[in-house]
Amino acid sequence: MELLAPWSLMGLVLVPAVFLWGLLAPRGRRVVVGSLLLWKRALGDGPAGKPSARVRLADPLLWLDAVLVLLVVVALARPAVRTAAPLDPVATLVIDRTASMGAWAGAERDRRADRARAMMSDVLGALGDAPIRLVLVPDDSNAVLAERVTAEEFQRRFVRTCGFVLASRDALPVALAEASGNPDLPILYVTDVAPREKVPENVYVLAAGGESRNVGLRRVAVRGDWLLVSARAAPDAPGSCDLRVCDAMSRPLATERAFVSPGETVERNLLLPGAAGGKLAVILDGPDDGFPEDNQAQLALEQAGPLRILLVGDAPAAMSRALAACGDTAVVESPAGTAPRAGEVDLVVAYASALPAEWKGPAALVLPPEGAGPVRPTDQEAPAEWRVAVDHPLADALYLEPPRLGPVRRYALDPSARVVLGTPDVPLIVTWEASGVRRLAVLFGFDEPATDWARRAGFPVFWRRALDWLVPRDARGTAYRTFGVSLTGSDEGFQAGPGRDDSKAAVEAIRGSIEARRRATLADLWPYLAAAAVVALLARARVAK
Repeated sequence: MELLAPWSLMGLVLVPAVFLWGLLAPRGRRVVVGSLLLWKRALGDGPAGKPSARVRLADPLLWLDAVLVLLVVVALARPAVRTAAPLDPVATLVIDRTASMGAWAGAERDRRADRARAMMSDVLGALGDAPIRLVLVPDDSNAVLAERVTAEEFQRRFVRTCGFVLASRDALPVALAEASGNPDLPILYVTDVAPREKVPENVYVLAAGGESRNVGLRRVAVRGDWLLVSARAAPDAPGSCDLRVCDAMSRPLATERAFVSPGETVERNLLLPGAAGGKLAVILDGPDDGFPEDNQAQLALEQAGPLRILLVGDAPAAMSRALAACGDTAVVESPAGTAPRAGEVDLVVAYASALPAEWKGPAALVLPPEGAGPVRPTDQEAPAEWRVAVDHPLADALYLEPPRLGPVRRYALDPSARVVLGTPDVPLIVTWEASGVRRLAVLFGFDEPATDWARRAGFPVFWRRALDWLVPRDARGTAYRTFGVSLTGSDEGFQAGPGRDDSKAAVEAIRGSIEARRRATLADLWPYLAAAAVVALLARARVAK
């Protein structure tokens, strides 16, 4: 049992005060007699005075008064019993594990991740075994990992090992999504550079900050015997870097002296001698820039056939360009109503037109005019909200800055649909699966009055990820040879900006959350004590009669 207002127990001093008053206070009552002689005769020769203490302690009214005071004081102390353990998380911890966390934080050459980890440890050290929701963005598999642990478990399991991952996934949208989904829960956002935009009041930023002195690869790609290399160096980089290209046996294939110098951005096509096969390593050699993770790119040269896409309907040019720019695709445009030939198409993309009835394979529908799968159009319009479902496999394709969106047509969804973008009331992108076949629906058009998404950098990025999800590479043919593209290109090492330490405010907010969770699992007993006090009061009134 716990007391929610223990200071009220000071009122227990009133209980002995009741007994003291009962022993010392005069208790006689006025009696009118005709003569004092009669009173003297009634007393005889015995002593006249106050009753003895024993007689007074036997008075039931005295004991009822004491019980009444005791019940009222204990009820004011608000005793409560725990009905369940406080298992709900008291805070959400979103940790940015992108590669920029590995850059230097300052001239001391300590990593930003180490500084952020120290701030995080100070906060978690005051929480003990309180449960928290942990979100790693990304985890080691380049996905978002969310699990429930205690602060003590996190200190033991993760604090020393939460390193960084070379990936382009942004952790801030995840933190903002957590804040909007749990507005009453403190959100700790651990990152390298404090966000420029204003964050919600329940988001507490722990950012190390730091300037960039980085030199790194931005993009590396191979087509045939040609190698495209793009590199960049910050103005205050420590010096020039050479370029070295090696094969799978670490044998040099090409070398470029002083390939990139401080303040430069270089993009060149290099002719590789002979046929490239297996793997390639592209390396920038130079002075230590505090962020070596983007100084090397590994390319796997693999065989994969083109993805054969039938684009049905009057689609804007940006749509066909985005599909063609995905690489390893062969796009054929056709008017609405065209039936795909069996064995000649891997994917059908229908733009503002019905999906061919005979097509049973994977498909992407843009602005479907009629019901398809779990999607049913309505006659209503509603404002659009660019909200990404972080637990969907395609969420990482929508990490770039949201585009402009106007009002969109509303669609009703069956439970089998999974929302990738938008809300269940106003969905924007949904997916579903039936008999192992994957399908996707984009529920708004790409015309300029409606949105500028088609002109954004994230538009082809989304379609590349969407095609890989709809038709995995191992399900495609092997018509001709293509080559992989490196994961370099996130510009992670060039991120710079101020730090921020909201740890003190975060500790206070989390302590308040802990107290709220604790109180939510307690059942008050004061109503029962108050009822008992009323019964004691009624009993005293009855005895007094």
